[in-house]
Amino acid sequence: MRRQDIQLLTLARQGDAAARSKAGRRYLVGGDGFPRHVATGIEYLSHPSVRELPETACAIAESLPLQDLLELKQEEALHKAAAVGSPLAQFKLGVWMALTRSRVAAGQPWLETAAAAGHVEACQVMAAVEDARSDRALEALVESIKSSAAVDVVQVAVIAARQARDEGGLDQLVDCLRVALMVAPRLTHALSDLVVAAVLWAEREKHSLRGLAPDQIEASLELAVVRGDRDAACLLGRARCGLDSGTLTPARLTTSLNLRKGVALLLRAADAGRDDAWLALYATHADHRSSVSNPQMARFFLEKAAMAGQSEAQRKLGALILRASNSVMESEQAIAWLHAAANQGDAHAQRLLGSLVLPLQGNESVARAAIEQVRQGDPWLAVRLTLARDFGLTKLEALSVDPVEGRRPWGLLVGQNPFIAQARLSAPRAVPALTPEALQNLARAAAFFEQSRGDGNAFEGDLRRRSVRQRRVFERLNLSEDFFFATASSRSLEAFRLGPKWAFRARQPLALALAG
Repeated sequence: MRRQDIQLLTLARQGDAAARSKAGRRYLVGGDGFPRHVATGIEYLSHPSVRELPETACAIAESLPLQDLLELKQEEALHKAAAVGSPLAQFKLGVWMALTRSRVAAGQPWLETAAAAGHVEACQVMAAVEDARSDRALEALVESIKSSAAVDVVQVAVIAARQARDEGGLDQLVDCLRVALMVAPRLTHALSDLVVAAVLWAEREKHSLRGLAPDQIEASLELAVVRGDRDAACLLGRARCGLDSGTLTPARLTTSLNLRKGVALLLRAADAGRDDAWLALYATHADHRSSVSNPQMARFFLEKAAMAGQSEAQRKLGALILRASNSVMESEQAIAWLHAAANQGDAHAQRLLGSLVLPLQGNESVARAAIEQVRQGDPWLAVRLTLARDFGLTKLEALSVDPVEGRRPWGLLVGQNPFIAQARLSAPRAVPALTPEALQNLARAAAFFEQSRGDGNAFEGDLRRRSVRQRRVFERLNLSEDFFFATASSRSLEAFRLGPKWAFRARQPLALALAG
């Protein structure tokens, strides 16, 4: 380095504002005895002694291409330089505003000002925009600056797209991507990631994603899949299997269908943790018209989705098991899945659970008040009446059920009644809890019977003695049995125990649950 350059740096370090400004400019552009080192140049020009000077802003804005200014967070300097009359800064600012707002009009005042000052590229831009149709103005601007040294339009468009993504503007993101893909010589990883983000966003927001061609989206998804992007694999897999993603049809995401390739992509996505991909695999393999139809594989995929916590899968699996159940064990398994789905707010699952509970008459608050009266003389009977109201139990079931043995996470299992000889009346029955309060009351009932098991057995006696005590209490308090116990014939109860018979009675909500 020459002696005068060393002296300049010495003065700059000692606080000389003019020397600091001069050294900063030289570092930005390189040459004249200084190597080009942008970070050092920005450091010199960011010092409080020179930071607010208009010439400093002009030096930064004019020395660096637009993409570097944006990466280095120098938008403020760009605005300041444009405001004090730098044609080059005005040109860059006009291009940036046009790209970020996806319309030439947003940056046109700055471009016109730069063109009036004689800036060659600004003049070319304005001429191209004037010759183009109004709906092609942005494309004309982009085409006219493709070879500009001051603006790398692909990098700037990518930066604008990232800003749109971070600020929450999907339309703006899509427009920026359209511009970038228009002039990019090849699809880059950065562009691919942004396209995938836009598609996921459009899927979530039910957006049409207009502006991006299917072949561009497909190429972006494929490039992301190669790098192990599970979201891209799921999107492309669904599209190639002919499945919609939100409101996005397969034709919006891919140029051709291919079931086998789609299934392979969905398997990759599911294995990587996209649990909804298991449901897509189920839909593909459960369709008997599909070339990859396989009922056994379909059931496997549905179980995987259900175990992963997908409420739709839990509901469908529970409905399928319940429809074919011939034992109380299968009924319990089915209700457990339906209960899990209902806990996630699945309305179809809630309706199916409701179809397994016998209806009761009377006002709930009046019934609870009557139970409190009963509790004063017979707490065991009061607990049984509470369970009868919560779970729609018949009189026989309510007086014989064991809350300790029958309690389940999803509700109550009314076990085999040892006091009844008729098989239809004594067979066990699984009854789901339709409300959190029902589960809480069941937990309290189980705790009460567990703690007082010895005394309770001696006090309650067998079913005949319980029935006599219940009848006397009801007569004394003038209570109606219809208010607390459900009424059902042995044939009706059998329909709750056998899946095919239940499916016939609940065919409408069952069809909705399996189709939804």
